[in-house]
Amino acid sequence: MKKVKIVTNIKKPGAKSIVKRCEQLLKDNGFTVAPKPDFIIALGGDGTLLRAAYLYGRKGLPVLGVNVGGLGFLTNVTFSKLDSTLKEIRSKKYVFEKRMLVQARFNGRTLQALNDISIITRIPGRAVEFSAIINKEYICRFIADGIVIATPTGSTAYALATGGPILLPDTEALIVTPIAPHTLSVRPIVLPSNSVVEIKVGQKGKASLVADGQRSRTIRNQQVITFRKARGYIKLIKPLHTTFFNTLREKMKWGGREHA
Repeated sequence: MKKVKIVTNIKKPGAKSIVKRCEQLLKDNGFTVAPKPDFIIALGGDGTLLRAAYLYGRKGLPVLGVNVGGLGFLTNVTFSKLDSTLKEIRSKKYVFEKRMLVQARFNGRTLQALNDISIITRIPGRAVEFSAIINKEYICRFIADGIVIATPTGSTAYALATGGPILLPDTEALIVTPIAPHTLSVRPIVLPSNSVVEIKVGQKGKASLVADGQRSRTIRNQQVITFRKARGYIKLIKPLHTTFFNTLREKMKWGGREHA
């Protein structure tokens, strides 16, 4: 892998300077920036990586996330380590991590996401009525601010913030997590990845469908949205020195009392 394309949010302060420094590091390590790349560098935060995955990862191009923003859970290579990471890639000291996608289908249209697809209320403070069917079996009707259908990659994102569990990235599963349900009996559930989840938006409330927090569609009342695992995977480039649990400890401060 020698040819690279850089994806970043050029509107952010200092972005042009960071890109120039990245281009110089690539040149110093024998890589070239090209319109037809072998892999993608997502230079920014998790939002940038999600956009790169949508634009290029779905076409089979591997993505390396380099964090120059905030938390950066997915972009777990810091810019200060980019030089050493490029040397590792040049020496083939990396692995590809396959990450599954989730898709939603409605009105003959399809949305795909690496993290999650959510149905959320369009009116803050007003809840939405939902009915859930899993693998053709009716589950329940409930009222909530929304619902998140997440992949294992997305288990550490919106789904986690709404009370869902953490899954290892290579787990084959879907996570269904209600957002502020108006009953204690509706809880998150983990399903096999071959499951089909149908969510019907009832008469109460107005809703939007949002993929990875970046692409949204208005949902009409009585609309049925069908969720399932999408075809194909996103390939993330992971240097050998990075691990999921280390990222959990560093980024999420996850763990117990180390010196108890």
